[in-house]
Amino acid sequence: MYKNVKPLFLICETPLHVGSGSDLGIVDLPIQRERHTNFPKIEASSLKGALREAFESAFKSEITHNNRLKVHRVFGYDKDGVFKTDKKEVDEFFGNDTQFSGALALADARLLLFPVKSLYGVFAWITCPRVIKKFIADLGLAGITTDFSTVDFEKEKNKTTSKAEILKNKTQAYLEEFVFTLNQDSANGNVDKLAEWLKDNLFSATDTSYWAAKIEKDIVVLDDNDFRDFVTLATEVITRTKIDNSTGTVQTGALFTEEYLPAESVMYSLTMFADEFSAKETKMNATEIQTFFESGLTANQNIVQVGANATLGKGIIKTKFVNDTIKKEEKNG
Repeated sequence: MYKNVKPLFLICETPLHVGSGSDLGIVDLPIQRERHTNFPKIEASSLKGALREAFESAFKSEITHNNRLKVHRVFGYDKDGVFKTDKKEVDEFFGNDTQFSGALALADARLLLFPVKSLYGVFAWITCPRVIKKFIADLGLAGITTDFSTVDFEKEKNKTTSKAEILKNKTQAYLEEFVFTLNQDSANGNVDKLAEWLKDNLFSATDTSYWAAKIEKDIVVLDDNDFRDFVTLATEVITRTKIDNSTGTVQTGALFTEEYLPAESVMYSLTMFADEFSAKETKMNATEIQTFFESGLTANQNIVQVGANATLGKGIIKTKFVNDTIKKEEKNG
C-alpha cells in the first residue's frame, strides 16, 4: 500500500517527443495519447525509466555506493543498470533477494496546460473543464483541496483570467487562426483562483518573474471539444531527413515526420511512495523513500530528460512538486 502521495508537475523546457511507435497516418512518429480523449500523455513506464536514468547519472560519480544501492531499492533491482562497478556491494547487500517491486510508483503524466500562439500576449495556455475536473480528482487522491476544488468548470468554459493580456481590453481572443469570444467576468474569479494556485505551486507566492506573471494572467478555459482539437492539430510536427555523406544530398527513403509536445506545455503526474519491499530490518519506510526521491531530483537541479532525441536538446523537463505533502494511512483489506 502506498502511504505517501505527492503530485509532481512536469514543465516542458524544450519540445517533447515520447513516442508511441510508427504510424500509418500523416505523422510517421506520433506522440503518446490517451485512447479515449486523444489528449497527449506520458506513459508511467516511460517517465519512470527517464527518472531512474537521471538518478543513476546523478549518483554515478559519488565515492560511496549508498545512494546507488538506494536506486535499486526505490526503483526496483536492475542487474543491467549503470552501476556495474558496484556489483560486489550490490551482491553483498541483496544476495539472492533481487525479486521485489520498487517502492516508488508513478501515474501516467497528464496534460494540464497547452500553449497556443495568440495575436496578443504571444501565446496563451489553454485547458478545459474535463482536464481541470480530472486534475481536481487526482489532487483529491493525494488529499489536497483547493479554492477551486468545488467549482463547476463547465460554467467557466470560454473564460480567461481577469488580468488577461491576450484580450487587450476586448472580449475576443485570437488563438492560432481561430477567434473565440470569451467571457471575462472578474466578479466570478474562479479561473483566477486556478491561475493563482498554479502560479504559487509552479513558482512561488513571491515570484515576480515573467513566467510567474504570465501564468497568473493568460490561462484560457475552452470547451472540451475545442481543447481536443488544439491538442490534436496544434502540436509541433517536424520533418526530418538524413544526408548521404557520399553525395551530400538527401538519402533515399530517409524522410520522416515526428510530432512534439510544444515547449511550455505543463503536465503532471502522481508520485506514490511505499515502505521498501524487503525483509531486512533496516528497510526504508515510505517517508525515507520520498526524501530520497526528492533529493535525487534536487541533485539533478530538478531537470530530467524524457523521451527521444536527447542529443538534439529535446525532452528537457523541469520538475516541481505541489507544495503540500500528504501522508496516507495504510488500510487493511
